[in-house]
Order: sequence, then C-alpha cells, then structure tokens
Amino acid sequence: MAEARRLASLAAAMLFAASAMVGADPAPSGWAPGAADSARRAPAGTPQEAAAALLYGVPDGLALASIVGKPTLLGTVNYIFKDGDERRLAGYVDVVAVYDLPLEAMAAALVDFEAAPGYVPHILAATVRRRGPDGVEIYYKSGFRVLGIEISYESVFLTAVDRLDGGAVGIRSLMLDSLDDRSFEHYTSTYLAPVVVDGRPMTFVRYFNRPGLRKPGLGLLQVLNLFVSPEAKAQLEALEGETRRRLER
Repeated sequence: MAEARRLASLAAAMLFAASAMVGADPAPSGWAPGAADSARRAPAGTPQEAAAALLYGVPDGLALASIVGKPTLLGTVNYIFKDGDERRLAGYVDVVAVYDLPLEAMAAALVDFEAAPGYVPHILAATVRRRGPDGVEIYYKSGFRVLGIEISYESVFLTAVDRLDGGAVGIRSLMLDSLDDRSFEHYTSTYLAPVVVDGRPMTFVRYFNRPGLRKPGLGLLQVLNLFVSPEAKAQLEALEGETRRRLER
C-alpha cells in the first residue's frame, strides 16, 4: 500500500511537469473563462502566474546567451486549498531555453500530436479526436509504467496554434474533460520565438504547465518540490532531441 501511494505521488508530480505573468499575453477571449478559479483560493503572495491560462513572450532582461541548450526554471509554486469539502492541489511551472534549431522545425514536432508518446516523457498515449476551427481535440494518457504497474491520468484537451507577431508561434491547451476525475483543471502553453544570440539565429522556447489535482495524497507537495523542476526541464530536452532527429532524417 505504501509503495502504491509513492507511485501515485510520483505520477502526480510528473503530471505537474509534463504539460499570467507581468508582460504575458492574455488568453484569447472565451478561451479559459475559469482559469483564475483556483488562484482565488491561493495563499497570500502566490505569484500571479498561478492564475494564467498561458504564458507567451520573452521575459524582459533574460540573458539569452546563458540559456542556450540549458532549460532553466523561471518559476514554480504549488499549494493545497479546499473547494467545499474537497482538498485540491494547484500550481504551475515555467521553464525557458534557447536552441540552435529552426523555429519551424521545433513547431512541426510540437504539432505532431500523435507522435508525442514516442518522445515526450510520461505521455503514454495520444489520439486526435477532432480538428476544427477552435483547435484540435486530443485524448491523452499520461503517467508511467514500471515493473508491470501503470499509474496514469486520462484526459481530453483542446489545443490551438497561434501565429504571433515577429514570427513567433504559440501553442496553447486546456483540459476539456478529466476522464478519470482526478483533475479539475489543466492549462499548458509552449511559446517559440526567433531570437539572435551571438550573431546566430536561434529559437527561444517557453514551456508553461498549470495542472490542478483533486484529492492529492499526503506528502505530494514534498514530492513536487523534488520532481517538478527536473521533469519540466526534461520536456524541453525531449523536444530538442526530437527536433534534431527529424532534421537528420
């Protein structure tokens, strides 16, 4: 039983990493009307990023040369609150990096949604259910398998691609349905922008993930403190690796 609880906590920590700030662009009208719900119950002093539906943009003053090939944590926080009688856990992670890779090649890997299980950490399955003017509806199973044990979350997301000023690309997702009722919200975004570092054209990448879990297990906050940062960085490392593999074909 203790081992099962430990594995469940690890899966939850990975979910927090696998998936608004001053200067950030607002979500499109009607995109995420409930995005701030959990933040209203956050402890005093919780960063406003914890209320965002997406994070687009290059933060002012960021030393781009220092993050070439080095995923770097900009911020993360997690907190538990009560919604009625139910305990819930919310939070976010925000990671950036610069890669000496073409922006369009990185974007192509990101929007190949059904390829995600082949390279994205802890995505076990991905199936496109519908494509429409509002975006792409995708079924995901996320988690991990070890020693014949699977701990996973099943959900349906709506993902949209934004072509932005200056050649930037934003990819934003919101959870439409938690099929196992383990999550009450989940927002993610990946922002790609062309930058020049030391005279070379490169791609800036920003990965933002804001999930919310229902009935978190005891000790999960401590687990998150250990795993969220390295797991989030691993998302960008995986995208870099997949992009390079595709370019070498």
